[in-house]
Amino acid sequence: AFLALFVIAVAWIVAEQQNRRLFEQAERTRVLNQVSLVRARLEGNISGNIQLARGLVAALVVEPDMDQQRFSALAESLLHTNSQIRNLAVSKGMVVTFVHPLAGNEQAIGLDYNRNEAQRGAALRARDTGEMILAGPVDLVQGGKGFIGRFPVFTPTADGGREFWGIVSAVADVDRLYEDSGLHDEALTIEIALSGRDATGTRGARFYGTRETVAGDPVVAEV
Repeated sequence: AFLALFVIAVAWIVAEQQNRRLFEQAERTRVLNQVSLVRARLEGNISGNIQLARGLVAALVVEPDMDQQRFSALAESLLHTNSQIRNLAVSKGMVVTFVHPLAGNEQAIGLDYNRNEAQRGAALRARDTGEMILAGPVDLVQGGKGFIGRFPVFTPTADGGREFWGIVSAVADVDRLYEDSGLHDEALTIEIALSGRDATGTRGARFYGTRETVAGDPVVAEV
């Protein structure tokens, strides 16, 4: 009788553990489905913003001597699209020369990335690597927070090479990006945290959500 009871108890424990594993797998699958939807929206919105800024980079390569008026005309046509970009800035070298819209963003004119600790690292990475660098979220000198895409601009030289001309910075509004990507959706039944400030990946600092969300064994997806 004792042996039979022991076997029954062991069988119950094994079945209970199996049920827990199946339940956990089902829950993680449910969470992953919601995470994947948010990730797809984030990636879609960010990619759309990047493509708009790349159009401006191409224009500057062809027309590097444009003035503020010409820059604003080009930028205005880009910002008419449905995006989260709140403003665009161009630096010749490492100093901001043009911004659009100019109204409300005058403080950004003359910003020297070499002297701005919060923005220097990403600007230098864009210049030195020749690649777009997504920085942020950062506190903007004109107020608020934004993600900034830094796009290095290189112009052709007489010997067939290229030289660093400056940087195009596309500032995406943080709150609007979160809202349009579904992070504030009332129907969302999971807690989300975002890590990797300044595009540093999993080793980067958390900048959205709580520490408790990433504790334990969360479902993880890369944007």
